Amino acid sequence: MQTRIIVGGAVIFAAMLVMSIATYFSSQEAYYTVDELVADGAVYAGAGAAQAAELPAAPAAAGAPVGRRMQVRGTVDKASVTRPADGLELRFVLTGKDGRVPVVYRGVVPDTFDLAESVTVGGRVTADGGFAADQLLVQCPSKYEAVPPGQADAAGGDRDG
Repeated sequence: MQTRIIVGGAVIFAAMLVMSIATYFSSQEAYYTVDELVADGAVYAGAGAAQAAELPAAPAAAGAPVGRRMQVRGTVDKASVTRPADGLELRFVLTGKDGRVPVVYRGVVPDTFDLAESVTVGGRVTADGGFAADQLLVQCPSKYEAVPPGQADAAGGDRDG
């Protein structure tokens, strides 16, 4: 009787361990800068503003993270931003020091997108060398810097009381 309980407990424990490990590895999300992603060979290094909307079909480099969930951080090329009339899609080029990544984002665009200093997009590299994003995070660090004591804040009020 005790042997059955021990074996049953071991089987349940092993099943829970396997499920935990599988869940952990399936939910991992890589984080790249634009330059790291371009160096990885997954996207076109010279994709310009005109190429953001339509890229020629080309297979990504062998071993590139095509189809894998990831986040990419860079600066938006303001000249490349296009929004179709329906407003549910946003196309732009994310730039780094040396690389450029064409991005197609589908979803609600944050109000601070036009003021963003840097942007992080979450999604997948497509087979044609672009990036299909379903998550858009904007960073505006200058908005959140501490105001030195005795100076007025952006709203015109004195922070010292």
